[in-house]
Amino acid sequence: MKKNYFFAALFAFALTSVSAQFADDMESYTPGQTVYENWWTDWGCGGTCAGLASDAYAQSGSVSFFVDGSGMDPVLDLGNKIFGTWFYTSYMYIPSGKEGYMNVQGTVPIGGGEWAIGNIFFNQGTTAPGEGLIDNSALGAVSFSFPHDQWFEFSVNVDISLGMSLATIQIVVDGVEVIPAGTAFTDSAGTVPTSLGGLNYYSISGNNEYYLDDIVFSDTIVGTQDFAATGFQAYPNPVNNVLNLQANEAISNVAIFNVLGQEVYRANINAMTSQVDMSQMASGAYFVKVNIGGTEGTVKVIK
Repeated sequence: MKKNYFFAALFAFALTSVSAQFADDMESYTPGQTVYENWWTDWGCGGTCAGLASDAYAQSGSVSFFVDGSGMDPVLDLGNKIFGTWFYTSYMYIPSGKEGYMNVQGTVPIGGGEWAIGNIFFNQGTTAPGEGLIDNSALGAVSFSFPHDQWFEFSVNVDISLGMSLATIQIVVDGVEVIPAGTAFTDSAGTVPTSLGGLNYYSISGNNEYYLDDIVFSDTIVGTQDFAATGFQAYPNPVNNVLNLQANEAISNVAIFNVLGQEVYRANINAMTSQVDMSQMASGAYFVKVNIGGTEGTVKVIK
């Protein structure tokens, strides 16, 4: 059974800036195993069209989530959110000559389907290598770029703090803002989804093949604008050995937590720059929490 990493309980004592719903680095699954438990479900197939665990590629550790070209229809259940601010991020890997597909659903279980912003294609029909398309957002069709044969980050921020009718969405692919923050969370016709229901990773064709790893779904950082003003950076990300910390003013202290909510590092800094030796830490996702002039923020890094 996959360990249930509900950070709202595990992190409450430490992470005041992030109250994550779950994180999944896929390491507790066996390669070849059907992934159909906890937040993983499918499009009403009872597990027969769920995704698989794979050791073919991995961003961290040795196992990732795999969607092949056999008609798989897995769904990541995000809990039908109708209020709050929410952040999803994962790493994706799409081999050359292959395509990928996903969409944002308004309700889970899905039933007939409710495509919140249309379809999200990666190398649609294998005729557009390195090119992606979101085909029915509030901005209409939006194209973007992504790299084949390497891991890249795909992130979605949804702000429902004023309710669904005024909800906004932001999508960032490989560090580039594709759907700008503040864009209406609707399709091009202005249709408001019922909720932030889940993500559907449908096997769009026989050439479909992609992998997901280091998945996090959480409340977004509290006080994001204030924290952004500090100019805080943690790099390189992913990190091999030394993580550099930098801000526009003195960083008071830093604490690092693993995906179990365990504190693995803490230090008082009181300087604008610092370095953290992560060479002895295991591969995986970590949350770096800093205090800068009384403003706290948390960022995710991959080792």
